[in-house]
Amino acid sequence: MKRGDPQSNGPVAAKKRGASYFSNAVFALSLVIGLVVGLSLTRMLGPRQRGSAEPWQLGADDRNHYMMAIALEYAARRDLPTALNKLIALRPAHDPLEALAEGSCDLGGSGYLRNKSGIRAMRSAVDLYRSQGRAGCAERLLPPLDAASAPPAAAQEEVEIVRATPQPTKPPLRDETASAAKPRVIPTRPATRRFEGRPVRSFCDLSRPAVIEVYVVDYLGRGIPGQRIRARWDDQESVFLSGLKVDRGDAYADFQMEAEIDYSLDMPGAAEALAASLRTGACYTGNRQSLKSYRVTFVSN
Repeated sequence: MKRGDPQSNGPVAAKKRGASYFSNAVFALSLVIGLVVGLSLTRMLGPRQRGSAEPWQLGADDRNHYMMAIALEYAARRDLPTALNKLIALRPAHDPLEALAEGSCDLGGSGYLRNKSGIRAMRSAVDLYRSQGRAGCAERLLPPLDAASAPPAAAQEEVEIVRATPQPTKPPLRDETASAAKPRVIPTRPATRRFEGRPVRSFCDLSRPAVIEVYVVDYLGRGIPGQRIRARWDDQESVFLSGLKVDRGDAYADFQMEAEIDYSLDMPGAAEALAASLRTGACYTGNRQSLKSYRVTFVSN
């Protein structure tokens, strides 16, 4: 076959078609890989949808503002158990009322008291934790009540005019109807709940040595969170609350004992001290030695 014969171009055309097919396949594969990588990066780096968070998942600053909202609700409703339950839901590392006092102090030093709403919320928080025997620095940061509640100048002039008005020289006529009516007494605070301590039981547990387990319940056996329990020894004492350990239930609280010390247990203002002192000592489970623990129950009357 001669070089100029048109049929001699057959093998060359087949080679070009193969190269074109290979380049198209590489392009398609590169496109697929690019789409996959792009979607992956968009999913990882793109904006995430935020769902509803639990109170204990909030950041430190948001937790402080959430506690202010709880204090405002308490000031409006005077519902102490609900306020304590919401503070406990924040899962503080220690006493929830002390956490409220610390959070109030942090907010008070960060410009929170620049407006009236912040002052009102802070006063509600101070009222809440001081009513339960706690203290903090927030009350020292608040402006004095006299300056905040002083009447305007016009009102002061009116007061002076009223004071300058002469009083009648004759006594007013006696109102027999008013004197016969009995005075009406409106309680300002609900009565304190009373509790009674049940007999103490000791137990021996290798995983929980020298522990006082306390359960605070109502007459139906339902746990009551936020109740203060006090352990006293020598010239020291420690106050802890029921319901702080969520995994153990609303009724539960505990205290770690030390060897060679006698402890008394009571609920301040709510239950008298237990008759028997609590003291740990050696106990045995099978052939293994541990330290004796106690279980105490306080029941609402």
